[in-house]
Amino acid sequence: MPWFDESKRHQGFPAAVLADGSEPAPLPDGRTTWWLYNGADGPRATAVRGGCSCGWRGERVHPLDFGDDGATEAVGEATGPFADWEWHVDLAEGVVPREVEELVAALVDRICDLTESRPYAAARAAARFERAAGSTALLAGRKARSNLMTWEYIGRAFGCGPAEALGRFGETLDDVDRGAGGEF
Repeated sequence: MPWFDESKRHQGFPAAVLADGSEPAPLPDGRTTWWLYNGADGPRATAVRGGCSCGWRGERVHPLDFGDDGATEAVGEATGPFADWEWHVDLAEGVVPREVEELVAALVDRICDLTESRPYAAARAAARFERAAGSTALLAGRKARSNLMTWEYIGRAFGCGPAEALGRFGETLDDVDRGAGGEF
């Protein structure tokens, strides 16, 4: 089943991956759905990766289970082809500004580098980053809800479900006090 982003400009799907890392050609009837590559009518896929109608393919490969479509597609999970595709859409649609992505990546890289030469300093820096991330997440969750975003949408942004988002941000939000925050 394809995935659609909010703009409807991107249609995502798990793309079949063969043992050599390539993507198989469409079957004779033109179909390309990952679960068709079970070896019965053509090549056998060994993994899946996120794919998009715009031509993007994820770099990471993920396990595939021909007996469990949900586990293979991993919709709503923190990792898997769906999460990779969502990351692609976020970047393609500018959801997270590129300069923010680059700053976070640079900070993570620098802290990781620091672990080799100054592990205590790296631990202190990581602790500061963790505290800043927590307070920033709280601020972002509050602002998202005050802008009338649903718990499902907020949960998706934080890689969790609506109930977990409500539990994480619900008690601290002003709109909860006004009685509007308990709905998904």
